[in-house]
Amino acid sequence: MVRRTKEEAEQTRDQILDAAENLFYEHGVAHTSLEQIARAAGVTRGAVYWHFRNKIDLFEAMQQRTRLPQEDVLEELAENGSDDPLEALRDSCKGALVTIARDEQRRRVCCILLHRCEYVEEMGEPEIRQLRNKEHMIALLIRIFETAQKLGTLAPHWTPLTAALGLHGLMHGLISDWVNGSIPHDLAEYGPPCVDGFFEALIARPAKAA
Repeated sequence: MVRRTKEEAEQTRDQILDAAENLFYEHGVAHTSLEQIARAAGVTRGAVYWHFRNKIDLFEAMQQRTRLPQEDVLEELAENGSDDPLEALRDSCKGALVTIARDEQRRRVCCILLHRCEYVEEMGEPEIRQLRNKEHMIALLIRIFETAQKLGTLAPHWTPLTAALGLHGLMHGLISDWVNGSIPHDLAEYGPPCVDGFFEALIARPAKAA
């Protein structure tokens, strides 16, 4: 009985998150109320408050459940390194683009975060978290590129900082334009070659013999 009650509670929580995700995507976060979410989920407003303190709490739970597996790869690379960090990072970036392209829920959540969320007033705290996440991601990339630099695999005209900012800008731009419908092509098809092209410019080449 306890297990069933717990399973029912989890099911209700997922219903609320699904409803919030769809409404945020359709109308934007600022223009979606908890009352609308409760109605769409088929639950009472009290049930929403049972699972989430407020709309910000719900928004962040929605974001967290679509965390990309590649994020853990970056953490691992930055922490423990690799024999070939650039190749591992390249594979991770390409995998992230394909995952987003093939997963409708992740595409929807990315679109909400990038294009349907007005970071004003009540969303001030999530905005700060988003900025901190961005800073953390760039810091991880810098550490990975520092490792590559020490191994001599990062081309000398790049610094870890410029490589990190360039890669972050590329990934953000590819994902942002695609989820917003600006690019009428398959991200899984054109995204990985863009990443390959960027990494070709990053990788140090052996000096030619005189």
